[in-house]
Amino acid sequence: MTDISEYLPHQPPMRMVERIISDSPEQTVTEAHVAEDHVFFDPALGGVPSWAGLEYLAQTAAVWLGADCRRHNRPVEPAFLVSSRHYSAETPVFGLAETLRTAVRPDLIDGPLVAFSGTIHNGRGDLLVEATFAAFQPEDPVAYLQASEPN
Repeated sequence: MTDISEYLPHQPPMRMVERIISDSPEQTVTEAHVAEDHVFFDPALGGVPSWAGLEYLAQTAAVWLGADCRRHNRPVEPAFLVSSRHYSAETPVFGLAETLRTAVRPDLIDGPLVAFSGTIHNGRGDLLVEATFAAFQPEDPVAYLQASEPN
């Protein structure tokens, strides 16, 4: 299986997904474990707040986008989360030592903009999060970032 760092520019502690479970044009699945050294770990909660699930989904979408670049013989370029239309968490916290399986599938591809549906399940298969969101993969990420800087 491909090293996840080939698709994600994030470095620990901001790289939240740890490994690719499966990847195809229809769906990508990644896995992560909740540990005390997680960037969003809250000792008072005993885990990671479920609002951080959007970042798990975004990083899994970045893996799908990177793999799609490879499938089309293009260089892997970064992508940016641009919106979330729906985010529903069945739990307030991802508990310590919990295994998270994040799955995303593209619902609509319009050039550099991709709308995704995604879910996060725990190791027992319980649904923890459902979401719909969009990512943008600009042709020139450096120019895109420079254009978004305040003057």
